[in-house]
Amino acid sequence: MEYLLLIFYLSLYFWLFPKISFFKNTQLSSPQLRILLILKLLSGVFCAWYFRKTMILGDHVSINEIGKIHYNILLSNPKLFFTDFTGDINRYGWGGLFDSSYSFWAYIRFNLLFKFVAILNLITNGNFYFNSIIFSSIVFFGHIAFYRIFNSMYEGHRLKILFICFFLPSVWLYTSCVHKDGFVFLGIAMISFIFYKYLNNKLSIAPKSVLIFLLGIITIFLFRNYILVALLPAMLIAILCKAYPYKKKIIFIASYSVYSLFFFLTGFFNGFLNLPAAVVKRKADFALLGEGNTNIAMNNLYPTVKSFLINLPQAINHTLFRPYLWEFANPGVILTAIELLFYQMIVLAFVFFRNKKTSVTNSFNLFGYAFFINMMLIIGYTIPNVGAIVRYRGLFWIFILCPLICNTEWSKLNFLKARQIN
Repeated sequence: MEYLLLIFYLSLYFWLFPKISFFKNTQLSSPQLRILLILKLLSGVFCAWYFRKTMILGDHVSINEIGKIHYNILLSNPKLFFTDFTGDINRYGWGGLFDSSYSFWAYIRFNLLFKFVAILNLITNGNFYFNSIIFSSIVFFGHIAFYRIFNSMYEGHRLKILFICFFLPSVWLYTSCVHKDGFVFLGIAMISFIFYKYLNNKLSIAPKSVLIFLLGIITIFLFRNYILVALLPAMLIAILCKAYPYKKKIIFIASYSVYSLFFFLTGFFNGFLNLPAAVVKRKADFALLGEGNTNIAMNNLYPTVKSFLINLPQAINHTLFRPYLWEFANPGVILTAIELLFYQMIVLAFVFFRNKKTSVTNSFNLFGYAFFINMMLIIGYTIPNVGAIVRYRGLFWIFILCPLICNTEWSKLNFLKARQIN
């Protein structure tokens, strides 16, 4: 039965989605949109197969299996299905907003995933591949949102933007099966799309725009709430740069000085407002997960200015340079190291062959740079596992790579190659 429903779902989706105005405004033809969608859905099937074959006890497979348990609860006791969140509230209370365990907020993200799979199972009957296809078709909206943003900013770079927005390996792999990463990616895309329209005076304050923005914020808050700590300051920087366009560099530097001061001043508060303590606790929570195959050594971190400054070089190294090509014998890690090397080469190409006639400091790009920097610092300070670092940071490369790759004079590289041959 689920196979007939799969055929019906795909037929309906392929017929309907090119007719939606959100897709029509991409300047892509219906065949091109359908090809992109097919590739995204095939990635869902491939990634489901990959995770099932290589990670029998991995997160993606486990989420699908636990989702079946919640599906049975949905059928047998619908009231319990929709109210069992209260158990964690009674057990842990409303505290521990940024905690990774032993709090309502730590577990709600998993409960929401399980219930989402349970609802999908009403159609798919628990089929892992079918669930991945539906999930990929939802996340596809996020890819389109980013494509529309950067295609609007950089005309004449369609193929480059398509590759960055749709086919970055880390994003492609971790957003194709039901997991927090896919929802977070979609939430960031929704916020970015509306925020870009606001920064370019193209936003009409309509209920639809407000709803999309709020849904993005709520999605991130529920699935990975600490991202808001990186997101909101980045948005404020962009708003100030929009208001004072001739002082962008000063605003960018001054804002980071103020944010750093504010960050450490919160150390005088108790509870979730104490941001240095929250970072230290998050690092400790990750350490409690135990030794993984790709764990890396980290220095001790304390909620003081001195400790954060001492650990800053290590945090940058972990997020921007690890894994090294020679670091692990694991083929998957080697591939991620090659991916990172490719990104580093793009950055170097931009540094040496930047198109000086174009600007990379418009308000939205400054938002993206600040957001990227903030997230890299959070990840670098807290995560001691290369696999987790790759998965967490992969969602944010789009903000860096699109501006750089579209503002590099790649023809100069061809010129250098020709000179070497001669």
